[in-house]
Amino acid sequence: MLRRFEPKDAEALAVVYRDAVRTVGPVAYTEEQVESWAKYPEDIEEFRARLSRGVTLIAEEDGSVVAFGQLEPDDHLAFLYCSGRFCRKGIGAEIYRALEAHALQKGVPAISTDASRISRPFFAKHGYSVVEVEHVVRSGIEFERFRMLKKSEANQSLQPTGASARG
Repeated sequence: MLRRFEPKDAEALAVVYRDAVRTVGPVAYTEEQVESWAKYPEDIEEFRARLSRGVTLIAEEDGSVVAFGQLEPDDHLAFLYCSGRFCRKGIGAEIYRALEAHALQKGVPAISTDASRISRPFFAKHGYSVVEVEHVVRSGIEFERFRMLKKSEANQSLQPTGASARG
């Protein structure tokens, strides 16, 4: 079941985030990178405020939060994380489709995201192309990520916009 984020969900989403990073992160990143990545969100109130912006959707299974995604602003997919044991079950794709539908309803001609090595194939499968390889530093640790863009068929010349994502 998908539903909208409520401020009381922030702690549960922090748990999902960390579990996702620690479960799938070792596939493509070093232990040091994974632990640095998993430290976020250090400030739960900042995380709560960040998730309150834009459109944040949550997936629940048997009353437990198992995944979440955020579109903020309307043309930037900022988060898409599934708890480790719920990966590869279509939940992330379901959240993604709902967020993309929201963006299309808003008339957004393209959606950008900052993809990890792990999520890059997922976004490529959904029509995104890499427009830039980035090297970001978190807690003194460097990470490679991919600025990706999915253009609408109506406008094939747009450049990526939107805020940088965590993760």
